[in-house]
Amino acid sequence: MVLQASIAGPRDDYANCLHKIQSQAEAQKVAPDQYSAFAKQQCSSQGATFKAALVAFDTKNGVKRDRASSDADMQLDDYVASSQEKYAAKVKFDAPRAAPAPAPAPVVAAAAPAPKKD
Repeated sequence: MVLQASIAGPRDDYANCLHKIQSQAEAQKVAPDQYSAFAKQQCSSQGATFKAALVAFDTKNGVKRDRASSDADMQLDDYVASSQEKYAAKVKFDAPRAAPAPAPAPVVAAAAPAPKKD
């Protein structure tokens, strides 16, 4: 239980940082495809602390350090990806919009043929 608690603080700090920088990114008009790099840069110290806590937790539980480090990197990447998805869904910059497709021409019903007179 103590080991899990050692991860909780750094995880919360990292998650809170990612949450806070979304508004900074929006104010700076960071493009959604550039958000990941922005987030990693802005939350680098919290990310390093969280990664160290994850690696320490795994190695104390018998996981080899290389594997623990790789797993921690994947977990941090997942946090950033989730934050990026939320950011991309939230922001709508004034990007040029594609012209709407032209409306299809109305279909005119064919007139019924006139009856034949014998």
